[in-house]
Amino acid sequence: MNLYQSMCKIVTDMHSGPSPHPRRILAVDDDPVSLAVTAVLLESEGCVVLQAESGAQALNLAQSDPPDCILADLRMPGLNGSDLARSLRKAAPRALLLAMSATPPPQLDGYDAVLKKPLSSESLRSALAGRPAAAPAAPKSPKEDAVLDPDIFERLRRAITPDGLEEVFTVFLNDTHARILAMRTADPATIKKEAHTVKGGASMVGALQISRAAAVLESGVDDPDDRLRKLDEMEAQCRFAAIILKQRLKA
Repeated sequence: MNLYQSMCKIVTDMHSGPSPHPRRILAVDDDPVSLAVTAVLLESEGCVVLQAESGAQALNLAQSDPPDCILADLRMPGLNGSDLARSLRKAAPRALLLAMSATPPPQLDGYDAVLKKPLSSESLRSALAGRPAAAPAAPKSPKEDAVLDPDIFERLRRAITPDGLEEVFTVFLNDTHARILAMRTADPATIKKEAHTVKGGASMVGALQISRAAAVLESGVDDPDDRLRKLDEMEAQCRFAAIILKQRLKA
């Protein structure tokens, strides 16, 4: 069973069953951690969730069995962004089409709305109801040295069982370790791509320091020694996150 299948199984195991009037949603993201967390949040709102890990796979699913709504990450390899939106409009013309991104663009053609990662239940409810998202209250700024974002952690803890939350983090950390190992010998372009994926998953689970280190690598680090030091830092932050997670789950 690969990583993507494992994350899908976690979501399935945690799902307690559809609501009396479920909305069928197709969630699309190439990062399995982000995809699983998105599915959990949608299922906690009573939705039935289909999952796709690429734009091409999403298009095939939308053509064969059009969903009520499609929620797609903006930055994926291959078919993505406005090109994906145009294809999905033809495949599922009645579907509500939503995009999600850690850095939403000011304007985006083809989508009904753009949601900012990490997703919240409030923004999902507003988007699914076709309402503009209410202006969020000013978020509490986590301490600069915080390992896990307390607000995101509590949001996930309300939606996921303790065992499920621990398993999601375990898969995220294992996936990050594997990507760090790959980045140690990769070319700069591959490092940027892998760092972007790590940043997305870290953002969804609130792993602040891992997300910040990944953002630096994604922006580009020219000196090879500096890149290795940043990867060492990210590896250390994975260990810290595992320790803090255990403490939070016991609290």
